[in-house]
Amino acid sequence: MAFADTQGGHSKSAGFMTSDSLTSLSIVENHRSVRLLYVIFVLLLAGPVHAGLNITELTQQVMIKWISVGGERTSTEVVFPSLSSEYRLPDCNSAPEINVVRHLQPGRNGIEVSCSQPFWRQSVAVELQIYKNVVTVDGTILRDTVISADQLRLSRMDTTGLHQGFFDSIEDVAGTLSRRTLRQGTPVTPDMLDQPDLIERGQPLVIRLNRPGIKIEIKGEALSDGHLGEGIRVRNVQSGAIVFAEVIGDGLVQVR
Repeated sequence: MAFADTQGGHSKSAGFMTSDSLTSLSIVENHRSVRLLYVIFVLLLAGPVHAGLNITELTQQVMIKWISVGGERTSTEVVFPSLSSEYRLPDCNSAPEINVVRHLQPGRNGIEVSCSQPFWRQSVAVELQIYKNVVTVDGTILRDTVISADQLRLSRMDTTGLHQGFFDSIEDVAGTLSRRTLRQGTPVTPDMLDQPDLIERGQPLVIRLNRPGIKIEIKGEALSDGHLGEGIRVRNVQSGAIVFAEVIGDGLVQVR
């Protein structure tokens, strides 16, 4: 836009620059351009910045490593006992590296997460909880009780704390004898059970002798109680001889 110079009688235009001011402005712009190009160059060299992994992403990475060593996805739950659900690892200019301190196994483990640029390293505790169907007590079972199937149920639970073992089939427990009183919800372990006696002391029984090409059965008498698979002393009622035999059925033993 032009305006009149009343003193000099000359017209000037707004924004008019001398050659000196134009040269000065070009130098400033050049410096800004150089700085901008430098920043872009540094960012290109640095690569993309990866936001820090959250708990869900960290869980996925641990699960991938667990499956790679033969672990099952469907039965495993990954838990970070020392981290909140909102926790996020620091940012990293590359994908963070996850190393396992020792071979992953059910229960407590340790992993190490690290970044090369910027450098940081963090140790994290992780639990692998293995869920399976476990035989548990449905009600109360008194000591020295022969356990029936209707006193049991299958419950899905974490098995990593069942160091004494567990059963995954009701049929494996039904018919056994409780060694102590078992309460509602208790996972049944092998040390809680005994096999019920199939033979009582003084009971008439059959003694079987089974050898290649020879099978003999004679009448006998039990000299002690015995459960399936147990060796007991028995008497041959015909000869009076006392031998050891294995209980193989109700009222039936076999000479070893």
